[in-house]
Amino acid sequence: MAKLRMPLLLAALLGIAGALFLLFSTPDYGDINADALGLGKTAYQQGDYDDAAKWLRLAAKKGNQQAQYLFAMMYRDGVGVSRDNVEAIAWLKLAAAKHHVQAQYQLANMLEYGRGVDTANLKTAVQWYRKAAEADDKAAQLRLAVMFAEGRGIQQNDAKALFWAIKAATSKSIQSTSYLQRLLNRISAKASTGDSAAQFVLARVYQQGKGLNADMKKAEQWLRQSAVSGNAEAQFHLAELLMHGKSPELVKAANWYLKAAMQGNMSAAAKVGVLYALGEGLDSNLGKAIVWLKKAAESGLPLAQRNLGILYAEEQKAELALRWLRQAAEQGDSVAQNNLAVMYGLGRGVKKDMRSSLQWMKAAAEDDAKAQYNFGLMYLRGIGMVQNADAAAEWLLKAQDSGGLLAKLLLGILYDLGHGVVSSDTDAEHWYQQASALGSADARYNLAALYYRQLKFKQAFELFMRAAKNADAEAQNTIASMYQKGQGVALDQTQSVRWYKQAAALDYAVAQFNLANLYRKGDGMEQQDDQALSWYLKAAKQGFGPAQNALAYMYALGRGVNLDRQQAHIWFAKAAKQGLHIAEQNLTLLKQKKNAFTLASRAIDIQLRMDILHEKPLKLEHRLQWYHSPQWR
Repeated sequence: MAKLRMPLLLAALLGIAGALFLLFSTPDYGDINADALGLGKTAYQQGDYDDAAKWLRLAAKKGNQQAQYLFAMMYRDGVGVSRDNVEAIAWLKLAAAKHHVQAQYQLANMLEYGRGVDTANLKTAVQWYRKAAEADDKAAQLRLAVMFAEGRGIQQNDAKALFWAIKAATSKSIQSTSYLQRLLNRISAKASTGDSAAQFVLARVYQQGKGLNADMKKAEQWLRQSAVSGNAEAQFHLAELLMHGKSPELVKAANWYLKAAMQGNMSAAAKVGVLYALGEGLDSNLGKAIVWLKKAAESGLPLAQRNLGILYAEEQKAELALRWLRQAAEQGDSVAQNNLAVMYGLGRGVKKDMRSSLQWMKAAAEDDAKAQYNFGLMYLRGIGMVQNADAAAEWLLKAQDSGGLLAKLLLGILYDLGHGVVSSDTDAEHWYQQASALGSADARYNLAALYYRQLKFKQAFELFMRAAKNADAEAQNTIASMYQKGQGVALDQTQSVRWYKQAAALDYAVAQFNLANLYRKGDGMEQQDDQALSWYLKAAKQGFGPAQNALAYMYALGRGVNLDRQQAHIWFAKAAKQGLHIAEQNLTLLKQKKNAFTLASRAIDIQLRMDILHEKPLKLEHRLQWYHSPQWR
């Protein structure tokens, strides 16, 4: 009996050990914490397809798109599960809907060849190929090119076929590069037989340099052939080539735009409208401009909507302008957004609304230099928002990238003053030079003032002289002073007198005072008290304190006029009231009946041109920038 018990015990122990082995060695497919996808992929790599299928099924059911794709492929290939294309399609659809690119491609492929479905579904296949192709799947791009080239599931289109074939060929695979070459050969053959559509496609390939080396001469030849054959797209692009070439041919371009527009090409219609509005290539005709722009605008083209809005605004038809600008702005057109912002800010055709103005201005400022300048200005002056010079400088720096003259001028001023940026003569000089080169007289004057402060008199003189010759009275007065002192130029009293006279004749009080001093002292001219008195009086009446003080002096001593201490008292008092210390002293001397009066000598007043920083209230209608004529782009 004991002998019998031993084998039974041993068998029992072996059974328990076997059960324990099975318990710990068999995967627990119900473990919610297990990395089902990772375990499934590992099992697959090790050739344990049954185990892989179980783990991947688990992960797929939990919604993992990669597991859904891999599980679908096992059904398609009959690996680890029985081959079942219907199941493969079902799982691919789940993964593809979650933007799994490989799943999108494989789903399209199965639909194209009718696998797992009753019949091939080319239209849906094209849709999935396109999704994968747009995600840069090279295989999908190649298949989509084939579908377009052969007109399978979609209307045949050589241009789109070529577009996708070129993208696919960037993989440099033999299959894709070979197909691209075959497609190019076929299109070239069709173009040679006079097919206008093929000619246009070939022209665009040469023009863009994709698939073939760029060759603008061949591009124009094929465009012209296609355009002559009546292809509206070719006519439009030929016009573009002629319009924007190194030597623009406006009349020829206008002719082709017009031909394309008359065939219903709305892009061409938009350009024809601009040509009529600007009188370029076509005789200026506002009525025709509006007709063509309206056609294009009604087709939904934001470029036309924006330009139509600009024309209506210039014609004082604010409500129509707002309507079209808003439509273009809502499509993201930054020029329209900027102009719409300005109209809200000024209350043109709509109730003034700074909140809406700033919203559109900010949207436009992403791309548009005028809007960037406007937004910077609003920050700088605190219009509709908290004043923030730092933020203003940031927006102005963005605006200058596109050549904004006013942005460059303001940046020069900010760096000159250290306002919102760290003060820097070097940076101020840089921005003043930039704005000056674009024609800003204020920037040129400020640059001259900067050089003067730095004692760079020769450079300052040259710039002040340019302003003086343009009848800038302040610059003329400074030039006269520089001649008088020999700063940056040889001392020349005659020239000094000449420029003081010019500035004084422009009613500039400082120059009138300086000229009066010369007459009083006889510097560079005959001494004439009556002339001195006359010029002092002109400057004094403008409230210029040193002139009021000097005029009082003339009355007190009877120079150029009968002695009149009462008038002397009046004018000394006026000068003193303005805070002129020497006038206060002179007033005391006058009361003490003493004559040792003190006069101010030569005066210059070189102030930065920066009214925009201090104007109260800020005249937005003059300061904001917007577009007043149609834009090409």
